Amino acid sequence: MTSTTLNAISLPQNAQPTVGASLQALWVAGKNLAVALWQVSFGTAQSQATTRFAEAEELRTFAASIQKSDPQFALELFAAADRHEGL
Repeated sequence: MTSTTLNAISLPQNAQPTVGASLQALWVAGKNLAVALWQVSFGTAQSQATTRFAEAEELRTFAASIQKSDPQFALELFAAADRHEGL
């Protein structure tokens, strides 16, 4: 007859997580999730801080990149950037 021995690994008493520590970690994770969802839903102030000039320059850069393949559309984009900047 054979016997099997199972050795359980045990942590030192001070290294075992307590219920309070687990609840605190769960609270922090929930708070971080709520903050992340809020930022995704409503955006941050940094994304709204772009100026009309910066947006127009970004559009002009894109228009210049497609000017060889579609010059008419690029001209329309340049005109749209000028109108946007002038508002």
